[in-house]
Amino acid sequence: MPDEIGVDVPKITDTAITVSRVVPASVKDVWKALMTKEGAEALLGEGGEIGEKGHTWSSVNGKSGVIRSLHPLEQIRFSIRREDGRFGPSMVSVDLGVQGDKARVAITHSSLTEDVDKGWLVSRWEAALDRIEVHVAEL
Repeated sequence: MPDEIGVDVPKITDTAITVSRVVPASVKDVWKALMTKEGAEALLGEGGEIGEKGHTWSSVNGKSGVIRSLHPLEQIRFSIRREDGRFGPSMVSVDLGVQGDKARVAITHSSLTEDVDKGWLVSRWEAALDRIEVHVAEL
């Protein structure tokens, strides 16, 4: 059972990882934060921008992809790959939900191959959740 507020236990399978957390803010506030430059960079990396469906994005650290779907207040899905070949192409889904009067944010990175360091990805996406949570609190 997930904590009321805080980090849930990551889920790891052969082809996907999911990290999630309850953020002490509304879904509307989390969405608003993600749609800012700082929120997009918290998720995608410096220079990454969330645009409309079909928007191609890239970050200064070698990650790039395409926004596959954008459902306001619910979900952002994007492809992602790294130039260094550490992973990709693969898919990331950021799903927002309600838990009481707070927002649950879940990030699932899927279509992973067996050679991907899933522990590293868990750490990477948990750090993204940390940055998003800090940004939400600053708004």
